[in-house]
Amino acid sequence: MTPFLYRTPMTSDPRPSARRLSLWLALLGLAVLTLLHYSHPFALAHDPSTAERILYLLPVAAAASALGTAGGLTTLALAVVLMLPRALGAPHPSSALGEVAAVGGVGGLLVWMLSVQEREKEARQKAIARLRAINAVTSIVTESLDLGQVLNGALDKALEVLDMDAGLVFLVERSAHELVLVAYRGLSPESAAGVDRLKLGEGFCGRVALHGELMVIPDSSNDPRLTRMAVREEGLRTQAIVPLKAKGTVQGVLAVASRERRTFSREDLELLRALGNHIGVAIENASLHQGVEQRLRIQRRLNEVAEQITSELELDQILPKVLQIAEELTGAQAGVIALLDPESEEIHYPYLHNLPPLLTQVVVGKEEGLAGAVIHSGQSVVIQDYRAYPRAIPQFVEAGIVSVAAVPLVSGARILGMLAVGSLGQPRLFTPQDVEILSGIGRQAGIAIENARLYENMRFYARQIIHAQEEERKRIAREAHDETAQILVALSRRLEALTVAGEGLPPEFLDRLEEVRALATDALRSVRRFIRDLRPPVLDDLGLVPAVQGLVAALREEGIDAQLEISGTPRRLEAEEELCLFRIAQEALNNVRRHAHASRVALQLAFYPTCVRMSIQDDGRGFEAPESVVDLVRSGKLGLIGMQERARILGGTLRIDSHPGQGTTVSVEVPVHPR
Repeated sequence: MTPFLYRTPMTSDPRPSARRLSLWLALLGLAVLTLLHYSHPFALAHDPSTAERILYLLPVAAAASALGTAGGLTTLALAVVLMLPRALGAPHPSSALGEVAAVGGVGGLLVWMLSVQEREKEARQKAIARLRAINAVTSIVTESLDLGQVLNGALDKALEVLDMDAGLVFLVERSAHELVLVAYRGLSPESAAGVDRLKLGEGFCGRVALHGELMVIPDSSNDPRLTRMAVREEGLRTQAIVPLKAKGTVQGVLAVASRERRTFSREDLELLRALGNHIGVAIENASLHQGVEQRLRIQRRLNEVAEQITSELELDQILPKVLQIAEELTGAQAGVIALLDPESEEIHYPYLHNLPPLLTQVVVGKEEGLAGAVIHSGQSVVIQDYRAYPRAIPQFVEAGIVSVAAVPLVSGARILGMLAVGSLGQPRLFTPQDVEILSGIGRQAGIAIENARLYENMRFYARQIIHAQEEERKRIAREAHDETAQILVALSRRLEALTVAGEGLPPEFLDRLEEVRALATDALRSVRRFIRDLRPPVLDDLGLVPAVQGLVAALREEGIDAQLEISGTPRRLEAEEELCLFRIAQEALNNVRRHAHASRVALQLAFYPTCVRMSIQDDGRGFEAPESVVDLVRSGKLGLIGMQERARILGGTLRIDSHPGQGTTVSVEVPVHPR
């Protein structure tokens, strides 16, 4: 949370002007009463009525109400002084003086009663203000789980009700044994930056956080316990600091301060304690909420790792993503995945993030370095300073790695490598929770590596099987061309010769002979089509483009409007590349012929310097294209699986877009190497 400066605007206090007005009204009342009291020409010779003296209580009451006890007593003393001359000159001085004394006594009692009433009124107002402040803080706490919003709102309310000039809120960072400033008011950003982090026990706030007791500092300007000059430079004097507690544990501290010396009443301190308890509970609730959110985020990211593993079998696609997620969830700055080669028993570092690419060339023995220790022991390792680690690899030290957390990549009982994340330049503390997160990711990544290796083996065997199939196809096609086709050619020619030479034979015989010759010709045509489907000689002799042209021409012969569009500069490719692309096109066009019921198909073949793209689009009835290879197997679409595997053999990608009634588009892109 970023602290920010907030200044409360100053407003004028209307009370001094109201007091001045009340003072003048009281003086005016005394003047009027005195004028009436002495207005008779022989006032000193006559004894006034008691009512006249009682009227002097009115300005006394007004002054006491408006100006307090001191104002009331001053006005009462002035009234007594004004009444004494006439009382002394009255015909019965003792009686008059008794009345003046009685008025003075009643006036004093009246002033005392009014002062008591005023104090009770002020006490009620303060109590109401404190209750309102507590209710306001409670409302802030219950309405939001945003810790920043809660702390800033509570700090504003505390300064308002206590009428203080500045305030700070610190939270305890237990891993570093420090207080971290999270909100402040009434300080300059420079002064706030000077106290942004305090050790537990340092200064006033550090002592309160350590001991958990409220502290009041009457004058902090010259207090030797004040360790940071930033606060002294702000001119803050009187301070009150209260711990923010929840379930007896100090979560942080709240400090309020004034630039003038002042005292705190018992009620003020009780209010501070109440605010501290409420804010402490808010901090705990917000922390719990943040913890739940963080666990949910971690679980979502772990689920994402699992989805990556189940939907992708290429390590180059899976592991870089896994590495980034591991860094994100642990707050690390860099990461590396080390893999153990079971044949050479060497450790390689093929996957890095935020580290120099040259580190991928580092190779160490199976028990060397941090990776060797983790793989050998099968245990996680946390290193605070990798530079001092006895097994540190110099290249990684030069890359700036400082703190490291490493876990094994495990699949069943096998340890396949190491997943490690670290900090760059500065040390940091990796917590047990970080290690637990990494271990979960490491198990998922281990499964991914095992699956990928199994799949790679399967692809190798599939490639060998496909190669053997193609060789067998080639052999059968060659034998069919060299033997069966030649026999049928010879048979057809001999039958044709017999037909020409048998002019004297019966017509029925000649008709039968012509039928046999036609059957031989059809058989030859079928054998040649069979040879073309098995392994067209044109593919080996002339290349991919003429072979695909033959597929399109054959489709046209069956009444389908087939079009071929070639872009780029056609060229010969490696034999395996041409064969795989031809088989994909052949299978796609066979599906159009057998299943699509299409009237039109367009085949596009585009040559680029480093790749070839091919797409086959038809206007047939379409189908719901499965999302994964597993779904293809379940749906029995083995031809599509063969197309995908041929594309993967070349390191390419194949995409099938189809919907019922909207036709089908098969797109393939493969990297190629010119001959």
